[in-house]
Amino acid sequence: MLISYFSSRRISDYSLYICFMVHFLVALDALVIVPFSSLMTLEVGVPASQAGYLTSAYALAAALTCLIIKGSYDINREKKRIFFYLAGITSVTLLTSVLDDFTLLLFARILTGFFGGALAVLNLNYVVLLSDKNNKKKNTAILVSSFPLALALGVPSLILASSGTNWQFGFQLLGMALFFVTFLFAIVLLTSFKPRVTTPIINIQESPPMASLSNYKTSLFSISIIFTAIFSTFFVSTQYPVMLTINLKISDNLLSLCYTVSGLGSFIFIQYYARAKMNDYSVGKLIGLLSLVMAVSVGIGFQTENVNLAALAFVLFVIVSSTRTLVLITELISAFTPQDRVIIISLQNSLQHCAVGLGGALSSLTVNLQSDHSLDFSTMLYVALAFIACTPVLWKGKSFIRFDNVNQTG
Repeated sequence: MLISYFSSRRISDYSLYICFMVHFLVALDALVIVPFSSLMTLEVGVPASQAGYLTSAYALAAALTCLIIKGSYDINREKKRIFFYLAGITSVTLLTSVLDDFTLLLFARILTGFFGGALAVLNLNYVVLLSDKNNKKKNTAILVSSFPLALALGVPSLILASSGTNWQFGFQLLGMALFFVTFLFAIVLLTSFKPRVTTPIINIQESPPMASLSNYKTSLFSISIIFTAIFSTFFVSTQYPVMLTINLKISDNLLSLCYTVSGLGSFIFIQYYARAKMNDYSVGKLIGLLSLVMAVSVGIGFQTENVNLAALAFVLFVIVSSTRTLVLITELISAFTPQDRVIIISLQNSLQHCAVGLGGALSSLTVNLQSDHSLDFSTMLYVALAFIACTPVLWKGKSFIRFDNVNQTG
């Protein structure tokens, strides 16, 4: 009865809901290690200064996996692959909660990054395959908006649930949530349905002779703009909490509130964008406006000595920067033909992890320690403004890049 019920025409809609849950939990698994890492290192007898290795282990493993894993055009194959990696990340997340050795924890985070990176690629490709031409952009935007939602609701919820116990309980809760989603996806896996729109094989195989050169230029442009958008975001966002904590002595409650409000704000904005009908000109204006607000929020936040004003600027920066990144990713992924889209999806996820690590590392080099033990962010501020400006400039260059095959085959 259950299988027959889920075998109706509505199964594709249920699949989209489950895919959103998968993306949300994978994002949460990547994010929650940041507040938990210091507790984990101290409990296993390792200095807290090594906590960053737990975060880096996941990011590097996920980045490499995203380069290796490629999506396909076969929906049934994608479902089986997603189920396999879901089962893997569920098992490793639950296993992490019982480990008491730092080396084993590092290895567990590497495995988690492997499964998480693969899911980020395959789950997004699966949603694109399920979506018809009219809903492709909306479904992609809704899926990628799971990241800010995980930051706003998931991370604070796990911290709150674990505060009275320990970090292990947080991973147990996350593992059980992943197990539940894996069970739901298994139901989808056991059903067969005809997707609403399928991509004819002839369209994928028969591309014009010049398409490869045009697609190469388009792909290079897309890679550049995605990287600069993410890099400029994390070049600042990794230092903003440091400035608020060290220089302005922000309280833990206010900082936690900043994350919650910014995550919810990002989710709401991207939901509005997903449902709005915008042409290239409107998207260009939106990206320019978001970049301007980013620059203003950075200038105000790092220059003021008022902690409340700086906190407000931080919230504004997170909202507009994450919205800008998600809009860019959605627009660029939706614009590609199916054969190029699977490659861009893999590259995008890999670039995202690399840009996060590189942005945080390079921004640290531009911060100077002063005699009163406060931090000087002047150099970082000017460099950040330059990087922020790169994204709208590159997007403007989109008019010189030929998108001959945009949405012609799906």
